[in-house]
This record gives sequence, structure tokens and C-alpha cells, in this order.
Amino acid sequence: MTTAAPTTNAWFGPAAFCRLEPDLAAAVGDPRRIGRVLLCAWVVTLLSAACYGAVFGAWRAPQQALYAAIKMPVMILGVTLCTALINGMLAQVLGTGLSFRQSTACMFHGFAVTSVLLASLSPVLLLLTLESPPPSSPDAMSAYRVLLPAHTTLVAICGVAGQFRLYRLLKQLIGSRRRAGWVLMCWILVCGLVGSELSWLLSPFLCRPDKPITFLNPIWAESNFFEYSWRSLAGNLP
Repeated sequence: MTTAAPTTNAWFGPAAFCRLEPDLAAAVGDPRRIGRVLLCAWVVTLLSAACYGAVFGAWRAPQQALYAAIKMPVMILGVTLCTALINGMLAQVLGTGLSFRQSTACMFHGFAVTSVLLASLSPVLLLLTLESPPPSSPDAMSAYRVLLPAHTTLVAICGVAGQFRLYRLLKQLIGSRRRAGWVLMCWILVCGLVGSELSWLLSPFLCRPDKPITFLNPIWAESNFFEYSWRSLAGNLP
């Protein structure tokens, strides 16, 4: 009995990334097929993140939903591209044997899983948005203080879930659980710092009800992601 060779032109959809199908892992380790993995991960991330971004901004206005649908995939893809070089260097310094293309493909894999998870939660969050007081309501700021931390927390949880799926891929490619764990921790630290500040630069994704809708953050130089998140939780927004 002969085993069929993997299809070199296979399309890796959301299920392939979330389940970490064997052919996907094999393609990451094959220089002839890794380009298709990168392309598929980019498309999955783009569509899934755009879907979640639209729900993220839908509470404020349709215009904000459009802006967030554009900015969410830009943020996720931007984090990957901005950290690809340093994370690729860290992978080599830690002795993984991964090339820069393989490291980038692994990172795209993790973010593709994150994006798919966020998109899967979009119907639930849309219901929460529809049931919240509208921006014109006297309770609009209270709704904003609930929705913003809720979205931020879900992005963080789905991000962690995507990185754990990435850990499985790294174990298969590197062959060492300990080394894969060190690589993952370094990547999470780098991507977390870059992602938090990039999200601040591209904000607002939700937009406060008492502020005009803008595409980019007009006060990006006056604060940062961590300070603004703390003020939001404490109810001390400027």
C-alpha cells in the first residue's frame, strides 16, 4: 500500500490552522511550500480580523465599524511584520534551526488562529453590542467602560490561545519542548509589547461616545496603551 504525497498546492483554511493539520506542519518545514502557508495565513488573518474589527466598532457608528474592520487586520499583520526580524533572530540564537521564513510562518500561524477565534466570537459580541445602551444614551460612557475592557480582554485571551497552538507547531519543528517553550515566551513578550503600542497608535477601535470619530488616534503622543487601559478600568478617563 502506498501513501499519497501531500498536495503541494493545498489551500490551508481556518480549520487547518486551528487543528494544526499534519500537512500544514509539513508545509512549514518544506522550503518549496512555505510560501503558500504564508499566503493562506495572511488571507485567513485578513478576513477573520476584519470581521471581528467590524463588530468591535459597530457600537459607535457604521463609520467606526468600517475603520475598525480596516485597522484590526492591519494591526495584527503589522505586529507580525514588525517583530519578524527580531523573533527570527531569537529563534536562531536559541538554537532552534528555524530559518527566518519558517519563524515568520510560525508567527503567522499563531495570529491566524487568534483571528479565527476572534471571528468566531463576533456573533456573541454583536449581540452584546446591540443590547448595550447606544452612544446617544445618558449611559453611553458606562457602556463604553464595559465594552472596551471586554474587547481588550477577549483579544488577549484569543491571543494566548493562538500562541499555545503555535507552541505545538514549534515542538514539531524544533523537536524539543523546552526549547520551543523558551522561543514561545520570548515571542510573546516581544509581540505583546509591540502589539499593545501599535494598537494604541491605530486606536480608536471603539471610539468614545463624547469624541468625534477619527481614523487614527489624535492623542497618540500624550499617553500609551497601558495608561489609557488603567484609566478606563478606574473610570478616570480624561
